[in-house]
Amino acid sequence: MSDPRDDDLQALAAAYALGALDPEEAKAFEAQLARHPEVAREVAEYREVSALLAFAAPGPAPAADLGRRVAERIARERAAAHRPARTRPGWIPWLALAAGLAALALGLVQGDLRRRLGERERLIAALRDSLARREARLAEREATLDALLEPDVVLSRLTSTTTSEPGVQLFWNRRSNRAIVHAFNLPPAGAGRAYQLWFIPKAGKPIPSVVFNPEPSGHALVAQIEVPAGVPLTAAAVTEEPAGGSPQPTTTPILVGPLGAS
Repeated sequence: MSDPRDDDLQALAAAYALGALDPEEAKAFEAQLARHPEVAREVAEYREVSALLAFAAPGPAPAADLGRRVAERIARERAAAHRPARTRPGWIPWLALAAGLAALALGLVQGDLRRRLGERERLIAALRDSLARREARLAEREATLDALLEPDVVLSRLTSTTTSEPGVQLFWNRRSNRAIVHAFNLPPAGAGRAYQLWFIPKAGKPIPSVVFNPEPSGHALVAQIEVPAGVPLTAAAVTEEPAGGSPQPTTTPILVGPLGAS
């Protein structure tokens, strides 16, 4: 069993590290530290735990009378001892207080670390999501550019039937029988309305195709449009229709142009 004096010093280590000793007690305790390196190590460990409190996540403010209540409890513990000199049992409440403060510090630090880790994980997830969307947009643009540069692509221009401002470029790949529409300077469609593309055959009714709306800038880009196969086509047109599209035109074409024109 260790020397009782050493045990008393170990019991005082927590109180000393927390600044709970009066000046006379602290001076006497410090005089013993040089001869008890293991106690000095304990003091250093208690101080490290206390220092963590400064970096812990902010929490609710302590009650205004917390210091008074702690002081009163310490006074009651001292009076209950009924002896002038402190012995090991008399410092048990101090050890409990020190252990409680250490547990509180560690709990706050762990909570702060978990919160910071959660924030970092959310930030990484958001960055990954943003990068994935950016890569998807770049891949889509690259695919569109590749489609426009195909040797079998024929460009047709659909111009406004009323003004010269809005326009549509229709890139028709005759080999794959697919088209890309690039619209510009299109005014917003009316409420509950949208623009619809039509293919005009040599004979018969216009064939309905995709429905689209321009961006606020007036631009629209629609890819992978299926062009009717086995039907001689002469032109393409754009009308304004209900948002879901229409099986046949209900308005006069806003834009129209011959297919295959360059």
